[in-house]
Amino acid sequence: MNDLISVIIPIYGVEPYLEQCIQSVRNQTYKNLEIILVCQDSGDRCPQICERHASEDERIKVIHPLNTGLDYARKQGMRAATGKYVGYVDGDDWIEPNMYEELLKYAQEYGVDVVESGVIDSWIDVEKNRTTYLEEGCYKGIDFIEKVEPKLLYSGIFFEHGITPYMWSKLFLKDKIAAYQMEEGVANTMYDDIMVSLPCIAQSKKLYISHKCFYHYRIRNDSLKRIYRKNEVENLKRCYPTFFSKFSGSLLCDKNDRQIKSFAMYWLLYRAPHVFDNFVDGFYLKPFGRIRIKDNIVLYGAGAVGIHFEQYIRNVEGSNLICWADHNYEKLRGTLNVINPREIVNYEYDYVIIAIMRGRAAESAKRELVSLGVSEEKIRWVEQEYIDNPELLLKDILDL
Repeated sequence: MNDLISVIIPIYGVEPYLEQCIQSVRNQTYKNLEIILVCQDSGDRCPQICERHASEDERIKVIHPLNTGLDYARKQGMRAATGKYVGYVDGDDWIEPNMYEELLKYAQEYGVDVVESGVIDSWIDVEKNRTTYLEEGCYKGIDFIEKVEPKLLYSGIFFEHGITPYMWSKLFLKDKIAAYQMEEGVANTMYDDIMVSLPCIAQSKKLYISHKCFYHYRIRNDSLKRIYRKNEVENLKRCYPTFFSKFSGSLLCDKNDRQIKSFAMYWLLYRAPHVFDNFVDGFYLKPFGRIRIKDNIVLYGAGAVGIHFEQYIRNVEGSNLICWADHNYEKLRGTLNVINPREIVNYEYDYVIIAIMRGRAAESAKRELVSLGVSEEKIRWVEQEYIDNPELLLKDILDL
């Protein structure tokens, strides 16, 4: 086990977290690392922190590109990488000391091109482990084709990937990931992890899944996934045809396969819920069973999806969003105007909209709401007919 691993760390505006991030990589039990800090100028002290660490550790390379985004930063890191394997860490996250020793062990023992591991969702004072949908083990050849390909992008449970798409929870054979990382185009920029890691896995057909959790994903209310982008619909329309070509040689390149359609519907629900509504008949929120604009709405869920939904509903003329609730209300107060779900019964409302896109989490939220006295008839989530047939929502938006 002496193969060089290149660890690419894109850095922008993460000064409060960067020390912990870099130190966690430097302190890995596996020492044969090449640590590539791609530090874009964000007006803070990140460049100085990077240069100090480089002066202390000869394994560190520092690159200072222009401010051109995550995908470009990763490309710059890949150009500088000389390792046999590549890993990624975001500058505001951190990793367990044995992460790369463990992932490399699986890669070599099972002869695979990609190793997938679990994630530790990390709030200020709470952590929760999250693992991929598919069972732990090695998947190669026909085993991969039969068990992984049909669920790679969409597991069949709305909406969960069969394999988590994150670049940073994996170890890649550099020769396999480089081609997908270095592709140019809007798809790489807008859907960076999903349309880089998963096509690579589909092409390789040599994967090991570990349910051990090594990577600490820091939950931040100001992270990029929570920022609203006005051009989301146009981006998806532009990229949608290229998604199939990215998965050439697998089930997902077939337009009859439901995975990409389901992903497209999920993405629009999450990032651009307005696209499904025309407002001409006084109704909106079509995916949730059509609700009258004048009805009193309670929004449940203040994660990334909830933030997008709150912005959308408040901007609809005549809408009545009377409160916004989340079970993490204590952690979110001060940044988001959310209440304790127990307070919902004190309001007069017509419907409670669950702003969560993971089916199992939405079901858990529904059970919580019912236990608090909310009538089940007033709780709305994505209609089952659309989950079963995403074409019903997409046909007027995409060229299906």
